[in-house]
Formats: sequence, structure tokens, C-alpha cells
Amino acid sequence: MFINITHGGKIYSEWEPEKLINAGVPADLVIGKAHEVLSARIDTAAGEARVSFVSPGSYIDQEYLLAKQEATNWLENGKDESAIPSSVQDHINMFDVDAETAAKEIVATAEEWEQALGTIRSARLGGKAAVSRAATIEDAEAAAQQAIEQLNRYRPPEA
Repeated sequence: MFINITHGGKIYSEWEPEKLINAGVPADLVIGKAHEVLSARIDTAAGEARVSFVSPGSYIDQEYLLAKQEATNWLENGKDESAIPSSVQDHINMFDVDAETAAKEIVATAEEWEQALGTIRSARLGGKAAVSRAATIEDAEAAAQQAIEQLNRYRPPEA
């Protein structure tokens, strides 16, 4: 791992933690910066895991949420065939299913996404907590690696 840090008016760019300490940078400062770097890596792995559960593109997660809200409201308010929400109609057009099936599929997909988010969040925050509690850089690196590997393995089942 390489760290960028400024200490005593000097900029250390891409230095290994041990070399920083040997150069006189206080160990607690180096460990704190290492925790930041490792936590950012965990966040990146969590982001990649989240992205694997949705279609490519920006704001797709918001689209899932909006579609779920529309479908749920339609299902809960009498399934009026003359007032099918656009998200449900789009699903009907794409998959050639009836309105109720489309709405239920939208809700189920969104709930799978929400469950994945919860699992990813737990792994991300658990990993960052383990990094934060680590007394040494080696322990922090091991904790981060374990969290990253867990997040890298968490992907949707193949269809």
C-alpha cells in the first residue's frame, strides 16, 4: 500500500507506511492515513458490488425505487387497468406480460435490489469497522482484504 501524506511541511507522495515512519512521520498519523486508504478501497469494492445488481447507467437505482413505488401504489389501490403507471406499462411492453404480473415483477426486482444493498452495506461497514479497530497496518490491511474479497464475491445469481 502506498500513502500520500503531508507532514512537517514536506509532501510524501506514494510512500510505503514503513518508509514514512522511518522518515519521521508519526506512526499514529501513518496508521490513520492507512485506515483512510483502506476504507476507501472497501467503499470502491462495495460500489462495484452494488453496480453488479443493476443495469448499467446513471441513476438506475433511483429508477428501481420509482418503479417500485409506482407498482406498489397501483397494486395497493385496486389495480385500475385504466390508470396503469408508466413503469408498469414499460414492463408490459418489454416482457409481454399482464399488468398485475408486471407490477409484481417490478416489486420483486426492487426488493431483491434492496436486500442486496443491505448485505453490501453490512459488509462495507463491518470491514471499515475492522480496519478502524486494527492496531497495526498489517492487521488493517488483512481486515480490508477480507472485506474486499467478501464484497467481490457478492454478485447476483446467474439468470
